[in-house]
Amino acid sequence: MEDPPSGFDWDEKAWREAGERVLRLVAAASTNWESRRPSPEHPDDALTLFTGPPPQDGVAFEELVNRIEREVLPTSAYNGHPRWLAYIMGAPTPVSVLGDLIASSLNQNSGLWRVTPSSTAIEIQTLGWIAEMLGFPSAAEGIFLSGGQMANIVAHAVIRDAKSPWDMRNLGIRGPEGNAQQLRIYASSELHYCHEQAAELLGMGRQAVRKVPVDENYRMRVDSLSQMIAEDRARGDLPIAIVGTAGTPGTGAIDPIPELIGLARQEDLWLHIDGAYGAFATLAESCPAALRALADADSVACDPHKWLFAAIDAAVLLVREPGRLERSFAFHASYLETADRGARVDFLERGPENSRPQRGFKVWLSIQAFGRDGYAAMIDYNIRLAAYLEELVRETPELVLAAPRELSIVCWRVEPEGIGGLALEELQTDVIKEIERQGIAMISNARLRDGRTALRACITNFRTRVEDVETIVRASAEIGAELAGKSPRR
Repeated sequence: MEDPPSGFDWDEKAWREAGERVLRLVAAASTNWESRRPSPEHPDDALTLFTGPPPQDGVAFEELVNRIEREVLPTSAYNGHPRWLAYIMGAPTPVSVLGDLIASSLNQNSGLWRVTPSSTAIEIQTLGWIAEMLGFPSAAEGIFLSGGQMANIVAHAVIRDAKSPWDMRNLGIRGPEGNAQQLRIYASSELHYCHEQAAELLGMGRQAVRKVPVDENYRMRVDSLSQMIAEDRARGDLPIAIVGTAGTPGTGAIDPIPELIGLARQEDLWLHIDGAYGAFATLAESCPAALRALADADSVACDPHKWLFAAIDAAVLLVREPGRLERSFAFHASYLETADRGARVDFLERGPENSRPQRGFKVWLSIQAFGRDGYAAMIDYNIRLAAYLEELVRETPELVLAAPRELSIVCWRVEPEGIGGLALEELQTDVIKEIERQGIAMISNARLRDGRTALRACITNFRTRVEDVETIVRASAEIGAELAGKSPRR
């Protein structure tokens, strides 16, 4: 045969030259924050820049990097920016970013032990470290997944299979006679939507998830939960699980986990903790005592790409009872030579992915780089910054705290004198949009119990400093006053 087409591989010199060029670009995109906006000035430019057919012939790599500088960076949003406080998105540390580069160069599919022994062993060790951080027993098993959403969905598959009295994997949701009981799962009305999505994807239907009312602090009401369980049992339904939230997506509230554990044991229900946001706050000195009780749950989902500052994507599901993941996902396909049992693990049999990246590698590097104490100090700093932001809101005229703060999420409203009704509600979203338009910060919104809208900042960022939260609070008050003054509805 003729020689293969050229250009697909590089020698060491080409790697070094291209790598140095890329590292300069990465460094430029990861520093000099004072001169960069957290969001692009003209985001819609991306709609015209990235169109057209694929090139017929290859483009020189140098030109591709130049295009990234010209077109990609200016239309990108930077969740590593110190004033990116929208949603719940951690800034990635340089160690984590470089860890992803190394993992990509190895390009290991970490599903089978025999093809990725080091990757598998590193994931096992890292899962053990995370279990220890959260107080889970050393025998607990786990798996890395793409995000909290997928970690919670996988958790619901395990719960469904563990708590249904028939062979769910073989017989399905309707059971052996085709008329099985309706499964019931209980979660706060402040839950993340992925729990309803999980019930839908797993054949239980969204109505399987019962939304429990919350109290004035946005925490699940245990009295209402107990009553709903009793009503469902009387109706002939089958309660299987309680989902406690360790940091709700809206206000960051922490459900009363110790009480949920007691009720779950009393009712023989699985207790799962959605700790995608808040689980790692257990490391911090200022952690609320109720949060540490998650160590007694049956399973917990947590996101290293939030408060361990890992690059996306990196989430973890931990399950207290070993073997539960494989009982829900193992297939033992004949064309896959799986490992002998024992210390060797085939992660494709612990979750829904066969092809899966080395998500654990960057987290393994990072835990060694910063240590438990380093993370504890930085998470505690983020929480204290949020307390300072809360204090600034209290002290600023025409700003009003909108919800209690437990971790690092602060919700507040802009309420200038003389404006109310629909105009006041529209003002909240207008202020959020204007703060973004001016390139000051990225914050998001929260819907309060009474249906009103609040401004919302979440600090899961090691770059955020005192002056950043001062800027955001001051801007919200000034822009709110300016917009209210222009409003014809005042």
